[in-house]
Amino acid sequence: MAPEKQSDAQLTLSESTQSPSSAQPPTIQTIRDISISLDFYDDIFSDFDPRPFSDRELSKDFLAELATRHMETRKGQIEVRFFIPALERDGKIEATIKKRLREHFESELKIFSEEVQRGQRRGTLYVGIGFVLLFAEILLGMYVPDLFLQKAFGILLVPAGWYGMFTGIEKLIETEDRLRPKREMAKKFTKCNYIFISGDRE
Repeated sequence: MAPEKQSDAQLTLSESTQSPSSAQPPTIQTIRDISISLDFYDDIFSDFDPRPFSDRELSKDFLAELATRHMETRKGQIEVRFFIPALERDGKIEATIKKRLREHFESELKIFSEEVQRGQRRGTLYVGIGFVLLFAEILLGMYVPDLFLQKAFGILLVPAGWYGMFTGIEKLIETEDRLRPKREMAKKFTKCNYIFISGDRE
């Protein structure tokens, strides 16, 4: 009788784990797969670069396809699956390809981050110059008694100052907004799993 009780307890536990109340916590992110069919490993690399896979340039068409597929599945994490004929499989080459892909997207992420920093520096510089010009116009009004000079310098300093302020703020916002999707994509492809599967995609 004891074994039967144990079996019933195990059955009850199994049913409880499959019940709707045991749904995954919201902190677990959905993983979306990007499936790519390959005839050969060369499909990933440029046709015009004769170097070995460890140094060979990645195909622009392949990278464009990855970017397009990512735009279709932007939410959540991603997993890239390569379907390739079993006779073409080579574990060493696949390890090299995974390494090259991560290195490529790590390099892109670094480039985008540096571009954001340059845009922020330029924006901050424009804002600073604009502030200085506007502040100079205020000082002229306080310490230069000649009204003609005040108006003459005001005509020059005020528009230039506001131009610098607005242009700088625009650069600070625009650069981040423009590069954010590219940075997010590069970060995902840097961290995602690359899996090679024998056979064609069903």
